Amino acid sequence: MGDSMEWNWTLVHPLEDVNDIIALAEYLWVKEGLQVLKKDTNRFRHMLTVSATNQLFDKSKEFLAVARTKDKAVLGYCWFDRYGYTPYSVEEVSNAKFHHVDLDLPVRTRVKLINEMIDQHILWCNQYGIPVICSTSIRAENDGFMKIHKRRGFEVNGSYGWIRTEEGMKCLGQ
Repeated sequence: MGDSMEWNWTLVHPLEDVNDIIALAEYLWVKEGLQVLKKDTNRFRHMLTVSATNQLFDKSKEFLAVARTKDKAVLGYCWFDRYGYTPYSVEEVSNAKFHHVDLDLPVRTRVKLINEMIDQHILWCNQYGIPVICSTSIRAENDGFMKIHKRRGFEVNGSYGWIRTEEGMKCLGQ
């Protein structure tokens, strides 16, 4: 797979995309070796299916998108929610639940996919009036991921990146 690979983003469909997303997620969880939380595939399938179904009827509650090649291979997916709040602010926060990309892809392809995910997060938050975006990583090796966020204008503290949506709109497509 070269860097000239082409893909399209679509909103996740509960009948067409969930199983492929689960397959990628399980592969990544094994590859990463994160063992703190016991994975429950049925719960993940349930949560994905419910969120994707809800998104069909109300796109303002959660954002769940998948990147596929022309031959339908899944390269990555992203999942963002809303209605997050910190104990010290009344401003709503959208949290990134997942930015998953196939780690076997070339680095440039992964970076491009992640940048496209960040763009989608910013645009979705802008469309629905969510003022603050938070993106996190649980990966042991998250320096590259957080560096992408820093270049995009996020304030990065450890494995957390924060940005006001209005500021993110100034950095689209970077």
